[in-house]
Amino acid sequence: MEHAPSFFRIVSNPLQRRYPLVFILTMLSFLAFAPSPQHDAKAAEPTAVILRIQYPSEGAKLPYLTRSFIFGATTPGATVSVNSEPASVAASGGWIAYVPFAAGAFHLHVIASLTDPRSGVETSLVVDRTVHVDQPPQTTPAAPARVDAGIEAAPAEDVALEPGDSLHLFIKGSTGARVSASLGQNGERVTLVETSLAALNPSDKERALGGATAGGAAVGGLYDGELLIPAGASGMQHVNYTIVAADGSTAAGSSKGTVTISPPGAHRVGYIVLPDHKKDIDARPYGIIESDPGGGWLFFPPAGTPFEITGSSGDYYRVALGSAEHAWTTKQSLRMLPPGSAPPRAQVQEVSISDGSRAGMVTIHLSARVPFRVDESEDGPTLRVRMYGATASTDYILYGNDRSNIRSVRWDQLSGAIATITIGLRQRGLWGYHADWDGNAIRLVIKKPPAFVRAPAPALRGLLVVIDAGHSPDSGAIGPLGTEERDVNLAIAKRLAQHLRDLGARAVLTRTANVPVGLYDRTLLATRLGADILISVHNNALPDGANPFTHHGYSVYYYQPQSLELARSIHAAYGRHTALSDYGLYYDNLALARPTEEPAVLTESAFIMWPPEEMLLRSPAFQNKLGATLADGMERWAEGMRTRELSR
Repeated sequence: MEHAPSFFRIVSNPLQRRYPLVFILTMLSFLAFAPSPQHDAKAAEPTAVILRIQYPSEGAKLPYLTRSFIFGATTPGATVSVNSEPASVAASGGWIAYVPFAAGAFHLHVIASLTDPRSGVETSLVVDRTVHVDQPPQTTPAAPARVDAGIEAAPAEDVALEPGDSLHLFIKGSTGARVSASLGQNGERVTLVETSLAALNPSDKERALGGATAGGAAVGGLYDGELLIPAGASGMQHVNYTIVAADGSTAAGSSKGTVTISPPGAHRVGYIVLPDHKKDIDARPYGIIESDPGGGWLFFPPAGTPFEITGSSGDYYRVALGSAEHAWTTKQSLRMLPPGSAPPRAQVQEVSISDGSRAGMVTIHLSARVPFRVDESEDGPTLRVRMYGATASTDYILYGNDRSNIRSVRWDQLSGAIATITIGLRQRGLWGYHADWDGNAIRLVIKKPPAFVRAPAPALRGLLVVIDAGHSPDSGAIGPLGTEERDVNLAIAKRLAQHLRDLGARAVLTRTANVPVGLYDRTLLATRLGADILISVHNNALPDGANPFTHHGYSVYYYQPQSLELARSIHAAYGRHTALSDYGLYYDNLALARPTEEPAVLTESAFIMWPPEEMLLRSPAFQNKLGATLADGMERWAEGMRTRELSR
């Protein structure tokens, strides 16, 4: 007889005969926990946990800060801690934390933990990262006397001035000291005053802080002052500083930059040249005149505009605006005329007005080219042209026919050799303008309102909207899950285009894929097509040190006054249609908000680095909602503009 299977041999064990109930229960327990041949063994394993740090990268160099953010991705449902502090984790698995940082090599210890709901087993994963944080700004001790060698004394760059000019002085050294400076070794000494960080000009403050986003408010040993270049001074000199500390010790320092003093009136002349677009995809189509080197941007002269050069500082030339004002522009923006060339001066002669189907044109005839700027009135459709170094001799103004959108032109002569032409319009709002040279004449083209279709048709019907999907070839901001801003921008822009077309508008995108598009090619496309509106679609991020838990939501940006009401309307639409936080309405000098040729705004719908908003931005439904929101803001603005224009 064949042997019975082993299982049955166990069953025949004497234990069965003596304790039948115990044996049966034992066998049932064994069968309950024995793996079933049909059971997937992987299903019993705990859910794997993932952990990625998206920002900051390993070895990142950060300015001095006391707290900052770190974000990345984990398995949905996991918890994350950074240096033992809990992170905020969205349902998507995107996480972010705002934790203390310290100067030097700073270690970030990140742990993600996930408890399997079936087995109760917790799985953890650890990722470590080291970043380098700058040292905090420090007060130089009162004694002994010392010059802080880490902060360059002014001028930090070479400057060129003339007698009567004022030279800015700045040095950092022992706090509580007596500080003086002179031009050269034997020049007259001037006293500097110890001041606070808050009282410094922006460039000195930046040098004193070294990019720090925290600390510095109580830093001492900051000294500034002014030195008047004396009559008869000439040649090239350094600024020499002397510090006398409270204990009587002394220290000396000198400026890195030299001061070259030229005779009064020994000026050169240069004219605006533009960057080479073939070498720089983001080459701008105009020059830039600034209030100070690296300061605020005042106006944007076209190529060929001449300027008298009265000084320099580092990479900047100082240029004359009439006889009493000056401003600055980069040296690479000007091409020099031969020495001895006459400074730009002109007479403003006749003014003529002509009419076209889409625009009126004002031509200001000058005897020669001079610097000029065009400003919009804040409270009405009026443009004012200021011409520097010009004398008005405008006794003849040709109005042309009465169909023009130009109601009136008047001239004035201001002090400082500034002539003005003020242009009043018949239309109720500005729809764009462009100024350029036509020989020695300034040609100012002023767009007429679009041909509105009357209600009840949508106000946007027939209007041309150019939609810029921000970024590309660069990715823009990146979210915790690795979401690239340029992709989200494009998705929203495409949905906006469809909503606008549903309203009867014509919509053109500056890009339809992730292909390289120059920054100013975007604005030039709108100009070339004669757009009625330009909107640039973006999403936001924060600089190191900012608190992401208090900075998120939507914001809208404008630059030209003609664009403010459009920006207000779009900003209000976000509040009506989304539950996002209101991050504000802003005036900001942005390339896509800067054009004058049409009302132009830039939107930041949400913060892609904030996990809950990144999760929304990845949703096609929410992308569509944002497109509809932007379209509604434009439509309501257009309704108001249509009512104003058709009521004339």
